[in-house]
Amino acid sequence: MDTAAAGSSSRINRTTVERERRMRLRDLYSHLSSLLTPQPTKMSTHEVLEQATVYVNQLEIRVEELKQMKLQIEEEYREMTSGRRIISPVINITDLNSTLEVNLITGWNTKFKLCDIIQILMEEGAEVVTAAANHNAGDRIIYSFHCQPISSRIGIATSRVQERLEDLIS
Repeated sequence: MDTAAAGSSSRINRTTVERERRMRLRDLYSHLSSLLTPQPTKMSTHEVLEQATVYVNQLEIRVEELKQMKLQIEEEYREMTSGRRIISPVINITDLNSTLEVNLITGWNTKFKLCDIIQILMEEGAEVVTAAANHNAGDRIIYSFHCQPISSRIGIATSRVQERLEDLIS
């Protein structure tokens, strides 16, 4: 009788363990289902697992895409901050009798401001008629100035403007 009672007790114990295991699995499937995008109808356990597998695969692909994007951005940043993309400034001054045109092409690594250029032009007798800055030229900034002499009798010292601007940008 003891063996029969022990066998019955062991059977009840196994049944209880199995019931708890199924309840735990049901709770886990329910939680997994809640993490997926909402579906109009209730999904079977098999469908939940398939949907979760597809979703995890999509996330893995997205993670790889984001890693590649991060590497690309880091590389571009290193190139911009390293010596490979430093652009030496270029000045072009054209004296058109009564007007002076100053064009300056430089990189983003400038150590001067737009007001510094205008100040030099004004100190050398030029009235700035128009000033433009193009920041949409990739890794360059293009400044363009059109000037007239403050006094037509004195004019603008073009060579002095060139010299001072070169000192400024170097």
